[in-house]
Amino acid sequence: MRFIPGRALLLALMVPVVLALAALANSALVGPMLVADGVVVLLAVLDLLLVRRAGVEVTRSVRETVSLARPVVVTLEVKNLLSRKVAFSVNEGLFEHAAAEGLPLTVEVDAKVVRRATYRLTAMQRGEQVLGDHYVRYPSPGGFWIRQVRLPAETKLRVFPDVQAVRHYEMLARQNRDVMSSRLTRMRGGDTEFERLRDFLPDDEFRRIDWRATARRRKLTVREFQLEKNQNLVFMLDCGRMMTAEWDGLTALDYALNAVLMLSHVAIRRGDQVGLIAFDEKVTRIMKPRGGASASNQIIQATYNLFPSMVESDYDQAFRTLKLHMKKRTLVVFIGHAIDEQTARRIQALSRDLLPQHLPLCVLLRDRELEARALGRAHNHEEFCIQAAASEMLMWRDRLHREMQRAGVLVLDVLHNQLTGSLVTRYLEVKARGLI
Repeated sequence: MRFIPGRALLLALMVPVVLALAALANSALVGPMLVADGVVVLLAVLDLLLVRRAGVEVTRSVRETVSLARPVVVTLEVKNLLSRKVAFSVNEGLFEHAAAEGLPLTVEVDAKVVRRATYRLTAMQRGEQVLGDHYVRYPSPGGFWIRQVRLPAETKLRVFPDVQAVRHYEMLARQNRDVMSSRLTRMRGGDTEFERLRDFLPDDEFRRIDWRATARRRKLTVREFQLEKNQNLVFMLDCGRMMTAEWDGLTALDYALNAVLMLSHVAIRRGDQVGLIAFDEKVTRIMKPRGGASASNQIIQATYNLFPSMVESDYDQAFRTLKLHMKKRTLVVFIGHAIDEQTARRIQALSRDLLPQHLPLCVLLRDRELEARALGRAHNHEEFCIQAAASEMLMWRDRLHREMQRAGVLVLDVLHNQLTGSLVTRYLEVKARGLI
């Protein structure tokens, strides 16, 4: 409907309605009632004629790339084409899995003037998305009608994993507040490549003191080392049905991709080369290890439209592909979500087969609801059975992890909201210990 009755029209109609009720008791009021009807109709028609054409233009401005689950500001320029001041109410045609804070927005615009207004958009699904048409409402001069206008518009967005977190990390690094780097230089076993000599600091280890340089300079001097560069890091991403699990509005694969993006940035910044293998019932993405500034963008472009599928993952084919393409010793980071023992055992066997040529790091996401079931309080027989089943699942997961660790496979068992930080920390530990 292009025209909606306004408040003034409803109030004006009250006059003939009251006269009509009074005319039931006094027929002399029929004439005034008809006159009132005519006046209201005439005013409504005249007011409708004054608002028959659209008197507004809207222009949208927003970044083309958006981070998943991160709010972004959308700016609307509202131009008043009328010769009077108008209060416009603007709404937007949002795409599915999008949320907006501040819509519909109301902006008062003087005649022939352009004003800006903003709202915050949050995309909850990766991939290519489209913001649709503008929907504008504004009152007629007399307030008898609300004009509703649909202004065609199409703004294409690309929703990536959490790129904003990477930018925040880079900002900290430039400000020399990169905590992970400072921890890394003090880890045991981190002396893989000599970098420089410097003055001794109170928290330095005595074994790092260079006694010849100390005697020459007559000042305690230590050797500072940097980690070996040009090493391979390859992510193996399970995109099958297990990764469709959702926590806090995002899938398990979304959390995995956020962690992949951050760790790839950290690794590339330290001189390593990063690759990727994504798979479900077949291998869907292959990116051989690359380094340099463009490698991070290649990871982003390769994964932003990657989604989990309700199919069984073919782990055998994925690991065969890895062995076929990766000949150099590589840190293989497998990220998956195994909730049954058969799947977990298969992942265990395939990870062990990578040794000793490669170093596997198996990241298995924990199920928060499963832990809540196991640790909660049961009140009846059914809840006791559920609690026992959940506890048994946690026990075989613990046994599995211990077996993998004894075989030489690195294991990271974390909740979804701890994945990124824990994975980056484990990578730094692996580098500091010189395991690859």
